[in-house]
Amino acid sequence: MKIQQLYRILFLATTVTSVAIAQDDAIDLDDLFADEFEEQSTVTINDPLEKYNRAIFKFNDSVYTSLVKPVARTYSNVMPDRVERGIENVFKNLKYPSRLVGNILQGRFGQAGKETGKFALNTTVGIGGIFRPSDDFEGLQTHDEDVGQAFARWGFGHGFYLVLPFTGPTSLRDFVGDFVDDAVEPINEPWSQIEDDTDRLILRVIEITNRLPAIMELYDSMRRSAIDPYSSVRDAYAQRRARQVAQ
Repeated sequence: MKIQQLYRILFLATTVTSVAIAQDDAIDLDDLFADEFEEQSTVTINDPLEKYNRAIFKFNDSVYTSLVKPVARTYSNVMPDRVERGIENVFKNLKYPSRLVGNILQGRFGQAGKETGKFALNTTVGIGGIFRPSDDFEGLQTHDEDVGQAFARWGFGHGFYLVLPFTGPTSLRDFVGDFVDDAVEPINEPWSQIEDDTDRLILRVIEITNRLPAIMELYDSMRRSAIDPYSSVRDAYAQRRARQVAQ
């Protein structure tokens, strides 16, 4: 009975903590608002489902505020900064396969080689990715790539904007790309190196929970500064993806 209760708690924790993250990496608020709302060239995205999207955005916002924010605050208070950084580094290192595939699909074989070198160095010298010695080597610096960006390079547009319950903003193109990104990562099926479903779930909860404090801080900044938070997130999402594709 205790084991069953643990499973339920883990499932609930995954649901609650995942609400601030769109398909793992479809939107990263740290990157999204890194320029502190500085003016950028206007980038638009088709939003034919705006009425539906606004309803889901409002639902997500209430969940973020009432459930996710307290979890993030508590975690930030009890977890040392060094530990948070180490956990973040490990999971970023594990996303190497999706970055590799994203580069290969765009024909960026030199970047793919750098990603491989970075992964090898951080995994060995960096002790499983806890530390990032690759940051000290200018020749190993790369831009993060994903399959959605590869689709954009091939000429596919966003399709349309979509706000998903719990997971937030994405587009039809990036939503499809996310499935490929997830499929090649070592934690997820079908190529998972972890056999036990519970172990995979625990790792996912740890990864997402560790990202919550920074995401919630930036999300609060966005809500305070924007007259219409929905439009602000939508436009920032489109700008961010355009900026990434152009890199």
